[in-house]
Amino acid sequence: MASNAYDYVLTKTAENDIDSTFAYISKVLKNKDAASLLADEFEKKIDDICKHPLTGRLVENDFLKREEVRHFVVKNYIVYYLINDIEKEIVVLRFVYSGRNQDKIIKEL
Repeated sequence: MASNAYDYVLTKTAENDIDSTFAYISKVLKNKDAASLLADEFEKKIDDICKHPLTGRLVENDFLKREEVRHFVVKNYIVYYLINDIEKEIVVLRFVYSGRNQDKIIKEL
């Protein structure tokens, strides 16, 4: 990663989201290839975000408590994140299936 790029960290909630998503796809749906492709796509997108943090769109929602939350899409999932300029980190808040009630998710951010 370039020296001017940000690192990323996962909140515990985001870590749980990712773990449960990949476990569901690989074990319940029995599709390890799809889980691996999703993981690869997430890594590619988060690397791009780390290089260009403002790439993700600002979340515009009346339920949102923080104005600075951004998001990007990875296949059928939405990744919510914050930019921590002081620590040069992308803080991944959630990794959620796009078919879920996003207003409910956003209220909890």
